[in-house]
Amino acid sequence: MNKKLDLKNDPIKKLFFSFAIPSVFSMLLNAFYVIADGIFITRGVSSEALAAVNIGYPIINFTTAISLMFGIGGATLISIKSGDEEYKSRCFSHIIILNIILYGIVAAGVFGFTTPLLKAMGADDALLPKVIEYMYPCTFSVFFLMISISLNAVVRNDGAPKHAMKSMLLGAGINIVLDYFFIFKFGMGILGGAYATAIGQIFSALYLCKHFLRSTFRLNFKEFDLKLVGKILSIGSPSFILEFAVAVITVVMNVALMKNNGVLATSAYGIISYSFMFFRMLFTGLAQGIQPIVSYNYGKNNFSRIKEVFSFAHKVTFITALFSLILVKFQAVNIVKIFNDEPSLVEMSSKGLFLYSVAMIFLGANFLNISYFQSIEKTLFSNVISISRSIVFMFIGLYILPHFWGLNGIWLTLPFADMMTFFFSSSHKLFSLKSVQKKPLHA
Repeated sequence: MNKKLDLKNDPIKKLFFSFAIPSVFSMLLNAFYVIADGIFITRGVSSEALAAVNIGYPIINFTTAISLMFGIGGATLISIKSGDEEYKSRCFSHIIILNIILYGIVAAGVFGFTTPLLKAMGADDALLPKVIEYMYPCTFSVFFLMISISLNAVVRNDGAPKHAMKSMLLGAGINIVLDYFFIFKFGMGILGGAYATAIGQIFSALYLCKHFLRSTFRLNFKEFDLKLVGKILSIGSPSFILEFAVAVITVVMNVALMKNNGVLATSAYGIISYSFMFFRMLFTGLAQGIQPIVSYNYGKNNFSRIKEVFSFAHKVTFITALFSLILVKFQAVNIVKIFNDEPSLVEMSSKGLFLYSVAMIFLGANFLNISYFQSIEKTLFSNVISISRSIVFMFIGLYILPHFWGLNGIWLTLPFADMMTFFFSSSHKLFSLKSVQKKPLHA
């Protein structure tokens, strides 16, 4: 553990910002992989190309969701048993093994069933070639993105949050520079955006792996412990649900928008989802910032410090949400124009972005609650919140709201889901902070 950070004795505010700030930057830089592609592809190719990317990207969301589950689950166990080097190495090895297995499954699905898979996700005959052109290079390189996502959590918990942040900075920087050259200078179109993303992911993963060359972690592929796998998946499952739901909802909304509103609305949703990703990653980073502090002190039975960081993080998150929403309110048009300046697309996207972003008032609190219960191995509570927000209330909103407000009802679905989840979880007795005072399984 980093000598400058004493998880047992350092002031909570210092610890929170020491972990949260690099985590936030890492998440934001990860978002730039996607956002940079959206900007360059829309401006350098076409809005139809952006719609094509948005149709194919749920596959990447899926792999990100799974790898985040592996990383958060394994990193939490590593923090709780921070003094057991053999156990930590076993968790580390299982994270790598699980990512390799998943990548093989995803690659086989994409390359073996390309057309039926992408058509089921909303691609029509006109967009299908563009979707394929983007997805093939991205699928090849997504293994490196998976490793980056998983090991980012491990490196952060191993006392090197800045190293984790730098790996994402390197990848995002390379991606942005190559996007410019491949799309604008070399005229490679949507394929150039795919290559830029792939190369950025590769360099990010390689830089992150440097940390383990001088760490006490050791790879061991000889032992595969299904019980340990179950613990990793159980603790990390709320993170998977949150991220996987993004992919599911994107597919559902793309199919609905293509059927009822056409390419323009689908392109608008692409811009909205790209823009909102910045804020979603912001609150994901803040939520992940409490995980090492809570997990460590839970393992040591320091319950008062757990409550202190939980309360402080909620205050910071709420203030951040208010400022973010005010920013969107007054800058929505300018944000949208970063992607495209077609008048009809700007009008539809800017209005939708503000309505969609109202969710931030409750989203940050929901993410914190999920991260908190993951960190103390209360995965049932985390999963209830995750499923309520990402699946139950989202589908209820998508079914009901468009009947009353049409397209605006679709944009308001996320705020509806986050608001309902917040009130549901806050009013339920199971989510009392008193539930933390229970002997941890690995103490």
